[in-house]
Amino acid sequence: MTSRRLIRTKVLHIFYSYTKKEGISFSSIENELLKSVDKSTDLYYSILLLLTEIRQKAFMKIDASKHKHLPTKEDLHPNVRFIENPVLTTIEHNPYFEIAVKNRKLSWADMPEMISHVYNEFVEGEAYNEYMQKDEISFSDHVDIVLKLFVNHIAGSEFAIQMLEDKNIFWYDDFELIFELVYKTIKQAKSEKDLQGDFFYSIYKEEDIVFARDLLLKSILEKEKNLELIQPYLKNWEIDRISEIDKLIMVIAISEIRHFSSIPVKVTLDEFIEIAKSYSSDKSKNFINGLLDKAVTIMKETGELHKTGRGLIN
Repeated sequence: MTSRRLIRTKVLHIFYSYTKKEGISFSSIENELLKSVDKSTDLYYSILLLLTEIRQKAFMKIDASKHKHLPTKEDLHPNVRFIENPVLTTIEHNPYFEIAVKNRKLSWADMPEMISHVYNEFVEGEAYNEYMQKDEISFSDHVDIVLKLFVNHIAGSEFAIQMLEDKNIFWYDDFELIFELVYKTIKQAKSEKDLQGDFFYSIYKEEDIVFARDLLLKSILEKEKNLELIQPYLKNWEIDRISEIDKLIMVIAISEIRHFSSIPVKVTLDEFIEIAKSYSSDKSKNFINGLLDKAVTIMKETGELHKTGRGLIN
């Protein structure tokens, strides 16, 4: 998933919410959109924080074993390879990471069961035991075990996904993009030096935020106009028989085609058809595709379609 598709999806959600609330101002709905967009970054740093919390959990287990009443030789001389993993320790103490966590007030203190569950599954796994028992270890081995922790026990765990959804309702649509960026963040490290400084991804650029706000405003203002554009092609269908979400998908797509001259029509159509696959039925998806093609034809004929630069690409 691209950041722009996620933006479009968020606009769709907020637009739908707007249609269900009476008397709500645009400034309020705009704030809701910006909040939803910002929560993507919260998810990104929260997952990285969770990874460091798993390391802390391992440290606490070792420390508790050392200080129990009758510690064994193994308790007193534990294998500390994982708790000294340079990928996790460097991220945890990175000043840019610390500032992001602090400023965003991110914490897993309210979900100790998440940390415990992920930790227990992880340390019982074959990958962890192989990592801990290797005679020689490279930096790429350290990177690989963190990736396996993330992919297998967070991104690939139904329990972890459900806990993330419970933690923040805004995160559901963000998973695909943010998981990809977390993976890239870890994978890119070739040495500890690569994890120093501000190496973290910016989820959205300023131009993405402007795009989101403008697309939402134009879609709200042009809802009836855009629906009237496709009305003649509904044949035996009445506009009221189309689901609200299908109508909003088409409204947003038409506003994007009309106003964002640098975005090729094909890109807009492809993006909203992909969104329709997630939020509409198979029959509706094809229906939406056909109506949007008709809308583009009308806009060309009436001179409403103005594309420049990259937007001229078919």
